[in-house]
Amino acid sequence: MTFAQPRRVGLPSPARSPRLAILRPDNDLLGLLDADHAKERSYSQPCRDWPEVKSHLAILLAPVGQQGDGDGGVQPERIWGLGIVRPAHETDRDRKVVVTCARSFRGIVPVSGLWCAGGERGNGLSKSIPESGPVTVGAETIFANLRRISSDVEAEVQRLMSLLDEAEGWSEGELRWRDERDALLLFAKIAGLAPNDFSEVRLWGKTAAHGAFISGLRGTAVQSTLDDIRGWAGTRFSSIGETVVRTFVSGGGNRSYDFEVTSITGRRVADGGEGSLDAYYYHVETQTLVVLRYVRPDPNGLFSSDARHRLHQFHSRVRRLPRRARQSAEDYSLLEDPLFLRIHEPVPFTVALHRTSSGAIFPYGQVAAAISASGEISLPGPSVGALTRHLVPTDFARLVRDGWLGARPVPLEVAMDWVEATVDTAGVALVVVDFSRRQRGNGPGIKTSV
Repeated sequence: MTFAQPRRVGLPSPARSPRLAILRPDNDLLGLLDADHAKERSYSQPCRDWPEVKSHLAILLAPVGQQGDGDGGVQPERIWGLGIVRPAHETDRDRKVVVTCARSFRGIVPVSGLWCAGGERGNGLSKSIPESGPVTVGAETIFANLRRISSDVEAEVQRLMSLLDEAEGWSEGELRWRDERDALLLFAKIAGLAPNDFSEVRLWGKTAAHGAFISGLRGTAVQSTLDDIRGWAGTRFSSIGETVVRTFVSGGGNRSYDFEVTSITGRRVADGGEGSLDAYYYHVETQTLVVLRYVRPDPNGLFSSDARHRLHQFHSRVRRLPRRARQSAEDYSLLEDPLFLRIHEPVPFTVALHRTSSGAIFPYGQVAAAISASGEISLPGPSVGALTRHLVPTDFARLVRDGWLGARPVPLEVAMDWVEATVDTAGVALVVVDFSRRQRGNGPGIKTSV
């Protein structure tokens, strides 16, 4: 089976230096970082003053007094290596940070090289560097000096810059990468994949990705087989858009996860038009369907008229799913409607943080009521802040996995009709089809046949 090849999307080069941070982990933590470059490590550090919860290029310093090679001599303070750090939650006295993608330099790299200019030591700049935490003064100079230290250091900076990917002015393609990545991680968790198992996200290739996030992953390309629905979505939609398909199956005999991912980009969006993403999760055994519409509010926090128009156009086209008989007017179940809106925090696209973005997920009924209350689609509003009932992504994934959220039974043909409506109205669809036959949690009517 042949799939259409995505067009290459030109990406802007970084317009400024990345956010920098100085970290001083102890030797035990440095040893753990050096043993597994991909694994996330967290620890508490004294600085609580992080301006934003965004990833920084971390300059990791070797512990003072333990910098020699066993000869007893006094060694200059040195840079142990580089990595990526993001601040996590605050405590009363310090801040939790998460470090990943850290690698050490095998030679001695003196810290003094960070604040030298023309061979002269810049005392003012050296005093401005924090003991631990974000670099807020002289960051441009420090970053330029860091790149000049050696070719090895420059190569490491370039490797991490491609992971940070924090250039100003994200393109439409980069924003869709962010949404697609978020949906994939969220649905992979529902499908049974533990975060530490998803090494493909850490090994994501920007060059290979082109227009779709999943094309940059190292999953297995799907080929259609007789009497099987694998590859069906890619086959059905290859003529109306650019389609990429990957499959992810756990090794060994336990088959703890087995799912297929298809990304479909409509022709209008592939040719440079704007579009939004609908992400679909479909569990074959229970015929469970969940849909996330990714919405980016305006800077003032309002739903744009375009976003509301696309949502209305989509929902007026899709086939209505059967509803159970209600016992009373207040009797309402989230099992009746598979559609939810995903609004996450305005964070940049990055593959360094292989977790779902912070934010909230709202049931469609609540959003539709708020839009209706705000008046005509052409008028401003409603505000995202007016939405009250929501779920954080982690809770949402757990409730879908346990069978409390989603519509069922939905035939696959009906789900694919919804996908077609997405491509026509929103422009981009991500479809995760879960083939696992495991017993589903505690929700009503979700137990699978043996």
